[in-house]
Amino acid sequence: MKYPEEFDTTDELRDYVVRLIRNTGLSISLKQTHPDVYVFFASLFQRHPEKERKGVALINDISIRRFPKASPRGPLAVTDHQFFIIKNDGTEDSISWNTCVKGAIISVEKRLNWAMRLAIEDQIKDFKGKNVKPCEFCGTTTNPTVDHIIKFKKLKDDFLILNPIHPTEFSKNNLAQEIFREEDNKYSELWQEYHRHTATLRILCKECNQKLDNYGAHHI
Repeated sequence: MKYPEEFDTTDELRDYVVRLIRNTGLSISLKQTHPDVYVFFASLFQRHPEKERKGVALINDISIRRFPKASPRGPLAVTDHQFFIIKNDGTEDSISWNTCVKGAIISVEKRLNWAMRLAIEDQIKDFKGKNVKPCEFCGTTTNPTVDHIIKFKKLKDDFLILNPIHPTEFSKNNLAQEIFREEDNKYSELWQEYHRHTATLRILCKECNQKLDNYGAHHI
């Protein structure tokens, strides 16, 4: 099984996806019936241009169903397979695999950014768990999120200036998100330690957080 970023052109990626769909067919739960295929498509959907609106980060399973207008007779065409992402809150949304294939090739810099975010996720969750308090801006206790006062982007950029030789290959977690490989644990730990001693965090409600320049916000 390959990952979407391993293909040099969108044509090669599209041909691979088409073969995969034909070999897989319909499935209520890809995670249960074809776990390797599930990981591939979960990764592919990261390329969707509106992945935030689609809630791709919340993906918990994928379902492939017969397109409603497909003919009930004869074998299904590739275009008769409709994909749905099933989110961890129980909701679902249809998603176009072809749109994801046409998405921009993900750069090493962006993949590194994602890996660095996930590497400090436990620190963010720990801060939120120990700071059950109102939003610093409006005082509400609804939808609390964690915000970097010194933005994540600046912390990351400063760290990369100090440590410019960084990983260029990454592993995937069970949500097909980019994470540091085991052989890069030392680099990951160095970044985690830097973030632990340098970052200043605060609690903001989701609404106030969204009004800021939230490159570094963690909505958890």
